[in-house]
Amino acid sequence: MRFTANMQQPDTLRAVLYGMSFLRKHCLIRVTDGRFTLISFKESLGQSATQIWAHLELTDIFSEIQIGSLDNDHINMELNLDHFVRALKSCTSSSDTVKVKLAKRGRIPYLVVSVDSPSYTSIKQEIPIKVIRENVLEGIAEPTIPNPDVSLELYRHVRSVLRICERYRNLTKHITIAANRAGELRIAIHNDDVTVDAKWTNLTLMLNGDSQEGDDESQEDLDKETLYSIVVNADELFHTLRICYASRRIIFCISDKYTLMLHVLLAGLDDHSYVSYYIPSLTL
Repeated sequence: MRFTANMQQPDTLRAVLYGMSFLRKHCLIRVTDGRFTLISFKESLGQSATQIWAHLELTDIFSEIQIGSLDNDHINMELNLDHFVRALKSCTSSSDTVKVKLAKRGRIPYLVVSVDSPSYTSIKQEIPIKVIRENVLEGIAEPTIPNPDVSLELYRHVRSVLRICERYRNLTKHITIAANRAGELRIAIHNDDVTVDAKWTNLTLMLNGDSQEGDDESQEDLDKETLYSIVVNADELFHTLRICYASRRIIFCISDKYTLMLHVLLAGLDDHSYVSYYIPSLTL
């Protein structure tokens, strides 16, 4: 099994890994001839299990790539996210050269991250990994969800949403998210101790992947004022939104009382590289 490459976007990859690490410490990485996919979910997939699927174009992140394996040149590994983030923190300048490769010491496999810098001695870090055969992953697939009832692009509001969620998580374990096709988003707490409701308006409505202005004629037959809502874990929503620091666009997609999907397009990369967060609605 062979994987060696030079890393072109260490800062972007580190931001994605860092954001994922707040929800879960281990991650499955799938490397093929075209994609670098990071998958994070609980071992027991239950109602409250948020899943993260980061689909990155291999050539967006790496160059001078060499891949080889007996599984049709597919490589699957599990590793600790904190270890990978720590290794990438050694890259402090755009002039640094970052290389990754698979290696073994005895029978133990490692992902080796080497940082060569003109300003200091080269740093090499070894991240223990667990190699997983392709046939073991046959039952793992990205969630299939209904078409969203409403999808809104947060654009410049995403950091204010993050700040509100940070306050709310100190008051409650669960947050209600509601949105409508008039471009309104609400994030609220409703319990015996407190009722709080924050609202954003004039957000961009997305239909079939395209933005739609609020007065577009194609929207006349839609019930714009109906609110579609879900209840989610407050901590998980807050940690999910941390990805905003690496994003250029975030789209909230709500399937009423079923799932919140955050579709995140990453800064510096094209639309073929993105992260999807699937947060199931809770039943209280």
